[in-house]
Amino acid sequence: MLARTFETFDELVRRLDPSLADWFGGSMDGSRQARILAPMEVLRTGSEIVVRVELPGVDPDSIDVTVRDGTTLRVRAERRAPTAGQGEYLRRGFAYGTFEGTVRLPAGIDAGELSARYDAGILDIRVPHTAVQEVKVPVEAGSGAKALKAAS
Repeated sequence: MLARTFETFDELVRRLDPSLADWFGGSMDGSRQARILAPMEVLRTGSEIVVRVELPGVDPDSIDVTVRDGTTLRVRAERRAPTAGQGEYLRRGFAYGTFEGTVRLPAGIDAGELSARYDAGILDIRVPHTAVQEVKVPVEAGSGAKALKAAS
């Protein structure tokens, strides 16, 4: 019954938008691998943007960090399921498949200056940037504003 529910949901997603089907995972027979949105946090300091991505149990060699058009940071990694023959699962709760996440970067990022470090299941990406300068724009009041001020 549960397998049929998943098949129905998979078909519904495919009909709504075929490109979404990959995001909601593979079929029950394992013919496709799931794509999982990676939990991440983004912090902006005065000199850099720090992106932290949770990727527990991932082989560092499977991690791919790319910057597209200088505006989009993409992180992909894969955690493979254990091979068969290790025993019978009584409960299974880990996510296996491709982890993926994107972050929109501010303009003017130098992709050559990025750094990434993977330690204890956390990928830490540092993106240097110049401080955002704020410019105060004076607002000129028209004749209607004077009438509103007099009425109050």
